[in-house]
Amino acid sequence: MELKHIVRRAVRRWAEKIASKRAQRQAHMVLPSGSDLSKRKAGRLGVAGSVAGHIGEITVAESRPEAFTRPTSRKAEAHDAKDNAPAHLDHRLAAFAEERYELRHNLLTGQAEFRPKGQDAAAFLPLTARDLNSLCLAAHEAGIPCWDRDVSRFVASDRLPDYHPFRDYFDRLPPWDGKDRLDALAQRVSDSALWVSGFRRWMLAVAAQWMGMGDGHANSVAPVLVSGWQGLGKSTFCRNLLPPELSAYYTDSVDVANTARMEQLLVEMGLINLDEFDRIPVRRHPALKNVMQLTDLHVRKAYRRDTLRLPRIASFIATSNSHELLSDPSGSRRFLCVEVERPIDSTDIEHAQIYAQLKAMLLGGERYWFTAGEEAEIQRANVAFYRTCPAEEAFARHFRAARPDEEALSVSLPELIALLRKRQPGTLTGIGMQEFSRALVTAGVERRHTEKGNRYRIVPLEI
Repeated sequence: MELKHIVRRAVRRWAEKIASKRAQRQAHMVLPSGSDLSKRKAGRLGVAGSVAGHIGEITVAESRPEAFTRPTSRKAEAHDAKDNAPAHLDHRLAAFAEERYELRHNLLTGQAEFRPKGQDAAAFLPLTARDLNSLCLAAHEAGIPCWDRDVSRFVASDRLPDYHPFRDYFDRLPPWDGKDRLDALAQRVSDSALWVSGFRRWMLAVAAQWMGMGDGHANSVAPVLVSGWQGLGKSTFCRNLLPPELSAYYTDSVDVANTARMEQLLVEMGLINLDEFDRIPVRRHPALKNVMQLTDLHVRKAYRRDTLRLPRIASFIATSNSHELLSDPSGSRRFLCVEVERPIDSTDIEHAQIYAQLKAMLLGGERYWFTAGEEAEIQRANVAFYRTCPAEEAFARHFRAARPDEEALSVSLPELIALLRKRQPGTLTGIGMQEFSRALVTAGVERRHTEKGNRYRIVPLEI
């Protein structure tokens, strides 16, 4: 009992001390004398000392700061609650953001983009974390009590209109004036008839893929601009094929070995330049050709746990400073190689009318894929761009492929290797059987399957 008495006396002194300090603070406030507000405040201060008899009552009084603030009406409290309700808060935030900015959701990158309202000449920029924080702080200054998660939820919602860069570009094109510009564009690179006709077909395939007219088929052909020296403007021409409005969707930063990144580029970019194609290892060529034939892809976008099935947008083009490019004759139909013999003029390209022409041709039913005959013609023309491997060189030095109507040696692969090593000791060192077999096929050697295994028909050359 004595301890309880001591505790109550200590609490009473503490409460009196607090009440005294509050009274001193209130004395400095200028209030109309005799007003109801003064009386109500004085009444509350007078009561403060009487609560010292019970600790629980003091705790309750101290947990209610509104007891010492200006009283608000129930109507005002209800109005504040309505303004801060989640639905109303979202509406206020959306109205505030849309009043200040133009916002959109880029379907290719999966990002929100913005630009200040009324600045039509300005480019849309990706909305970064810093921009989101700035938007949140600006909303606070405007009296909107939102959190950063409210801003993020709004930006990631369907309140932002979808934007597809390529569909939007083609929708805004002027009508085609009827003048053909595709042949002249191709002739900036070369006057070769195969190149001019092949480039026209390839540009139609590019536009069809951008417009979503692929019909389940990918643009699997890539032009390759080849020259023995640098400085002719090959890469500049490739880059300038895209109109300025779509220049952000061009890339020459490619790692063929990174399959996941390559697939992401297929759904985000419009044109991928395989710059310095001759530096891509031969072992990567099969994987590259597989990527070039992909149509729809399953890609995981940034900040998402699930994968999305997205249509392919990108087409391929390439440049090279070496003529030794291709290793697989059957796969060479995927590459439209052209010799560049003069500097390429990439200025004053009439993008709007070029793509308006492509659009008009496609909507008119023009074919945008290569036929088997066209692919065979490309394959024949690419003979000048094959890589000559050591195994093929060794064979060509001592033998040739037999013609169908002449007598020839019929040998197995080990027997042929033994013949080569007898004629030229040390040859084929480090070359495997599979690589040598491919070299013989490339050289046009006929292979026949017999009961004794595969036999190759060859004719020895006179030494």
